[in-house]
Amino acid sequence: MIHIYCFVSRSYRLCMLLLLACVTLAEAQVNQVPTIQWQQLLGSSRGSSPYQARVVRASSDGFAVLHGKVIRLNESGNTIWETTLPNPPEYPGYSTITTHIAAAPDGGFGVLAYNRFKWSLFRLNADGSIRWNKSFVESTETSTSATREFYSLICTADGGFLAVSTMGYSRSSFGTDLYKFDADGNNTIKSDVDIPAGNEPRTYSDAKQIVQMPDGTYILVGKANGASSSPADWVVKLNSQLAVIWQKNKGGRGLDNVIISPYDNTATIAVGSTTVAETRTVRISTNGDLAEDSPLSNRVNFTTSFLVAGNNPASHTTADVVNERQGDIRMQTVVGKDLAYQQKLGGSGTETVTGVVAGADGGFLVIGTTTSTDGDIQGKTNTDAVVWLVKVGPISNDIYSVKSGNWNDPTVWSCNCIPASYSDVTIKDPHIITLDSTMPMAICQNLEIIGTFSMQGGSLSINGTLLTLDGDNLTTN
Repeated sequence: MIHIYCFVSRSYRLCMLLLLACVTLAEAQVNQVPTIQWQQLLGSSRGSSPYQARVVRASSDGFAVLHGKVIRLNESGNTIWETTLPNPPEYPGYSTITTHIAAAPDGGFGVLAYNRFKWSLFRLNADGSIRWNKSFVESTETSTSATREFYSLICTADGGFLAVSTMGYSRSSFGTDLYKFDADGNNTIKSDVDIPAGNEPRTYSDAKQIVQMPDGTYILVGKANGASSSPADWVVKLNSQLAVIWQKNKGGRGLDNVIISPYDNTATIAVGSTTVAETRTVRISTNGDLAEDSPLSNRVNFTTSFLVAGNNPASHTTADVVNERQGDIRMQTVVGKDLAYQQKLGGSGTETVTGVVAGADGGFLVIGTTTSTDGDIQGKTNTDAVVWLVKVGPISNDIYSVKSGNWNDPTVWSCNCIPASYSDVTIKDPHIITLDSTMPMAICQNLEIIGTFSMQGGSLSINGTLLTLDGDNLTTN
């Protein structure tokens, strides 16, 4: 229902109160960015590099950070518990080094770790105690001809875990190994996933991330060369037993991360690089076709990009390192297909990003490294590279007029932006906000008019209802 409190036909001036939910975002760019809510600097940790730091959202309140030990945090960043994983009893003199963490549905976690001889999977309870620890594959650190590195660990729908590794052999040949564990830590499936390489003598298949789809299948992304000498985007669909259903190898320079699409849960979105200085997001259809979104320029070469779905069911956020100052963390959130905001985090030193997750409040927790002592970084006095954990809040939806002017003039609004579909807009007295036929359609979530809203031939879309002017001065479709 639309309540019109007053209407003057000759001037097309409306005084009204509209309190309706909004439609999907149209073409309006928002310059407003969220504020930093809290941050922490984490120093050195046993055996772990700051570039191995990871973060995961817990299935219950808060987060878990992996930096040598497991640090359980609440939403405000306060520590709930800390757990240091023990050295293996068979190799007591060799440290356990943590690399990846995944949240389990009961509030606990799976943690992937290695020592000089073995890779292991630890299962933690919700209170941080260790439920079990299973060693499952050789760590090839002692070999001069082969190396193994894990890139992904996820919790699967059956309560088990799936780990993804790349095995490097001599002569620059690489292959992908998958390890599936049941809820008790038993390695039930071991699968080798490679791409046909034709006559190419040095095969290269390097997996980076995997996600389980609602139907139990998996989508794996990374880079591979196939029959070409140049590695490119690699997308693989696997069945529940980790057998290949299809795989695609084309375009780009490789994909870093993948999530289930917030817009269609039968498809996925991935992020990677097109050139050495460009980050791109691709939408992957159910048959593996790739549709590229607008790329982000000025990316730092040899860095990793990340992708996360927000609490808004129709949004996603990319995180990468932009080549400004010595390198800042760049966050870009898209709602639907339109830019909501872009934010850069860091100081005059060098920043990297090693992970990002969505918070319960609609904001994000970012983990990475910094050498800065200024800018957004607080409490750092030296230029050593340390882990930087920074929580940014959600965008405030509240926008109000600061002067009279056109609806599509960003300087009219408190956010210095044009209102978007999720904006709660107030036109304050004595401001007069004008919308005419030369301007794009106005959109918002809620609109309260205390001052004056003058529709002079323009259109306003609210909750699927399009308001335009006709001979009777107002038409509702």
